[in-house]
Amino acid sequence: MNKLVKGSIAAAAGIALLMGGAGSLAYWNDAATINAGTVTSGVLDVNTGTAGSWSPSIAKIVPGDTVTYTQQLTLTATGDNLKATVTSNIAGITNNITGSTATSTFVVKTAPGGVVVTPAAGVYTLNGTYTVDVTITVAFASSTANQVGQNATVNLSTLAVTVTQVP
Repeated sequence: MNKLVKGSIAAAAGIALLMGGAGSLAYWNDAATINAGTVTSGVLDVNTGTAGSWSPSIAKIVPGDTVTYTQQLTLTATGDNLKATVTSNIAGITNNITGSTATSTFVVKTAPGGVVVTPAAGVYTLNGTYTVDVTITVAFASSTANQVGQNATVNLSTLAVTVTQVP
């Protein structure tokens, strides 16, 4: 090898060594562990209890009848500042009985037969276990005439009650 090639290799090796050493300057450092505990998420859960019942117990409604279905649900809501609404999808059910209406109402209580929780503008502030008394009402208007709405159904098989957290 000639002197120029050897000199270039030696220079490159020297530069590489100097660059590798440039990152190894030692400054003091330290770390401390902070025991901030843990953050635990809350719960928002609604469950059906025993099956509900219709009142009055009739098989086929006629104009002028109003029937109600009642069922009690269990609502578990734990969390700081947990606010929620209680709704149903009753507006989207299939109601083929012309002249009838189907509606739903909810009463949230601290326990079965307990204190009623009053919502503010439809929003409940919750933290604990509650019962939700659900009432579904089907009313067949007495003014329905001329065989309108006969032999038809209101399909409540897909009715759902939804509890939704809100800000």
